[in-house]
Amino acid sequence: MESSTSSIKEECQKVLELDDTVRFVGRIKDRQVIAFVRRNTSEPLLDEEMGNLAHYQASVKANMEEMFDGEIGKTNWMITCKEFVKMITLFLDDGLLILSTESKANHDEIIKKIQGLNTKF
Repeated sequence: MESSTSSIKEECQKVLELDDTVRFVGRIKDRQVIAFVRRNTSEPLLDEEMGNLAHYQASVKANMEEMFDGEIGKTNWMITCKEFVKMITLFLDDGLLILSTESKANHDEIIKKIQGLNTKF
């Protein structure tokens, strides 16, 4: 499992390097963060407990979105824009890719770059 987590962490690192405004990239599977990377120059804005809660909240929101998949189509991604950060959630076949970026980040451009990567998380 460790080599699998290491590989996922490497893929998260590729996403982190796509844009200087990306602060954090994590992979969620079964509502648990299985791997993540953070930009060295980005201090966490939440303590560990609140960070875990934010990741869990992303999973719950994603689960709520999936309730409507049949009627209006599958959710590709969602974004929450806060005063200090944007939180981006991309829906994968077996979980989520979560990012936090600077609030000024061009999320459309970042998402296009991620979708252009030839990678499996």
